[in-house]
Amino acid sequence: MMKRLFVATAATSCAALVSPQAHALESGVSPYPVGASGTSIATMPPIPGLFLRQQFSYSEANGLYDNNGHKLGVPFRSSSFAATSRLVAAYPATWLGANVYSQVVLPAVTLHTDIAGSSGRDHGLSNITLSPVILQWSLSPRLTAIAGMDLSLANGSYSASNPSVAVGYTSLQPVLAARYNVPNGPDVGAITRLMLNRTNSDTGYRSGDGVVVDFSAGWNFGQWKAGLVGGYLSQYEDDRSHGALVKDNRARLFKVGPSIDYNAGPLNININYQHGLYAANTSKSHSLWVNFSFPLWAKPPGPRATP
Repeated sequence: MMKRLFVATAATSCAALVSPQAHALESGVSPYPVGASGTSIATMPPIPGLFLRQQFSYSEANGLYDNNGHKLGVPFRSSSFAATSRLVAAYPATWLGANVYSQVVLPAVTLHTDIAGSSGRDHGLSNITLSPVILQWSLSPRLTAIAGMDLSLANGSYSASNPSVAVGYTSLQPVLAARYNVPNGPDVGAITRLMLNRTNSDTGYRSGDGVVVDFSAGWNFGQWKAGLVGGYLSQYEDDRSHGALVKDNRARLFKVGPSIDYNAGPLNININYQHGLYAANTSKSHSLWVNFSFPLWAKPPGPRATP
């Protein structure tokens, strides 16, 4: 019942200190790491309690790409390790016919960069994400849908002058997700996230708004599931630097790769690898994810109260 907790958010993937004209989104970093949802799309704990989804990820990138998706001649390498704790509270009530949840996401990241022979390192807390209300509807025994609002805060180990594990601005992120899951059959899901970004007060730079679509598709074999996961980022609004438009600089990124799950009752384990297939105005990263989901405390199953 505790399979994969929720709607994923926040933990920074990789960062690079380059001019805005070389990277869309400030420093080329998205406030949401593409593909972080893995196989947890539109799945929440079915009973009240407090739940943890612990994620570990390692990412590497070895190039920057221009507006047409061509690799630039600037020598660039980066690697990052993230340990992200996602705490989900499931409440004993329903609202608008949906089960109600809240979450907080706490990502700790270590980052190494090498740009044209100049190396840098940063480690610390990345941007904390809060989700005050997440609603999940069970539309049928096999189909679920989720709506929520994530707030990625301008906090953490941010530096305006060095490669950083955090971004220096707040991002408001409305989220919609759906999943169709059949025991011993297909399991497919997708989550769409808008990134409505605020201006970085330290630099006067505003990263343009964008959309991220994470997806998963697999087949259940008893307690096991095998399939594919990935994500796509498309920045649909231009950046601005001190109010001036930065043209032809919108980030795009596509990643996909194999995934395997094991559902051991209260504990669920997922391992997936996502290969960067396309990048424009950002770096093309490759990531390995190891995810664990389990209850910290759960109320025995029973009818939920309706306010």
